[in-house]
Amino acid sequence: MNYSDSARIKAVLTNSWHTYTETIDDADVVVFDTCSVRQKSEDKVTWKLNEIPKNKKIRITGCMIQHNFRNKKINNEVHDKKIAWLMERWNFMGNAITTEPTILWFTNDEIEQLKNNSKEIESNNIVYVNNAYNPMFHSLWQKHPNLELFFRIDDTGFLPLMMKKLGYEVNPDTEVTNEYTRIIPKWANQIMDEKAKTAHVPISKWCSQFCAFCIVPYARWLEKHLPVEQVVAEAKHHIQSWAEEIVLLWQIVNKHPDFVEICKQILTIPWLKRLRYTSPYPTYYSDELLDLHENEPKMCPHIHMPLQSGSNTILKKMFRGYSAEQFKEFVDKIKNLKRKISITTDIIVWFCDETEEDFKKSLELAQYGRFDMIYIGKYSTRKGTFAQRKYIDNISPEVKQERRKRLNELLKQISAENNKEEVGQTRDILIDRVEKDRVGWYTDNMKHVILKPKDTSLFTPGTFENVTIQSSEAFKLFA
Repeated sequence: MNYSDSARIKAVLTNSWHTYTETIDDADVVVFDTCSVRQKSEDKVTWKLNEIPKNKKIRITGCMIQHNFRNKKINNEVHDKKIAWLMERWNFMGNAITTEPTILWFTNDEIEQLKNNSKEIESNNIVYVNNAYNPMFHSLWQKHPNLELFFRIDDTGFLPLMMKKLGYEVNPDTEVTNEYTRIIPKWANQIMDEKAKTAHVPISKWCSQFCAFCIVPYARWLEKHLPVEQVVAEAKHHIQSWAEEIVLLWQIVNKHPDFVEICKQILTIPWLKRLRYTSPYPTYYSDELLDLHENEPKMCPHIHMPLQSGSNTILKKMFRGYSAEQFKEFVDKIKNLKRKISITTDIIVWFCDETEEDFKKSLELAQYGRFDMIYIGKYSTRKGTFAQRKYIDNISPEVKQERRKRLNELLKQISAENNKEEVGQTRDILIDRVEKDRVGWYTDNMKHVILKPKDTSLFTPGTFENVTIQSSEAFKLFA
């Protein structure tokens, strides 16, 4: 999703007379589009801020700034209570109702005076940035005085107004919108490069699942599904702009009530070569969706089914809404399809109160599923989540590391065994990386392929190549 968000930010700023550059050295402004799923993601941002020269302006958006302000502990009887009062009145729950809102931010001293102006603050025609909704801005600004802007990702469409407020000259013809998903970037692909052929298209906003460990609903708020015609129109736009692979996005992408219809319509678009989606949820898979995987050649033969745990006790604590037995039924359905489908998953190890017996059940289900890849999440407490408020992270670091190692060893064994079955097969790969001595990307069934030709200059990023798999190892195929 960060790829899609960043492409939209780029689109608005380039239309506002900014010019995109590939390196920080050549930039006047550096924009951080942040994630908060793990603490490590936020630590990367605060670390990288130290690398930005003081003569370059910094702007930050995304989940990091959107959940931190909501989870700020309120202690001070006077100052912090007024900040908390202000935070309840900004446009977090939705967008401004106008495309001509007032862009408003305050110093800490000005926040003290806000209660006298409550009617104006409650207006839906005001967009708050910087200290107006986030005291985190002030703490970072003290260390990085070149930090000029905090803005919600939802307010990306108002960036031209923010630029004017900051004193930049802005293209007067730049469109301003209060719905950022309607911003259609020319190149909404993963590296924002015209050579790349993958476009990432959101079909919903935010999430209402509230898994016990997850920060996303607190950072992005409750789900809102986009109209079918809007999603299909964006996909058509990208394909007409020479994209050949569409990736449908959101936190629980297959929860969209018209998800199958969206897939069916996109599959009929001429020149489309591949359709993918991420990230789905086990209980929202339908037989009709599995039928598309079985019978539609353009629907990639890959399904990602996040498991998180093989223990019913832990799944219940996580509020996942399914049992290990139900998950096995999902796996059975996929493996019984006439077309061979690669299955990948997510597993969180050492969630609160996970016993050795609980962990062994995750190992057993990993063996049962024969997953081609397991994205192993090391549980860490996220402030504001149910798990942080109600559970205790009571697994020792030594036990955590040992369990991760055991699961990873099992994964390597299964991956190596699965990949042996690929040897001799012909696969279509979309070339995305051309280096000095190797070329590669992923197959349609989401396996990493490496080619080592004598002359890599013969290969061009953004082209499809038909290759024969010659050898394999865990996590890699060689063609």
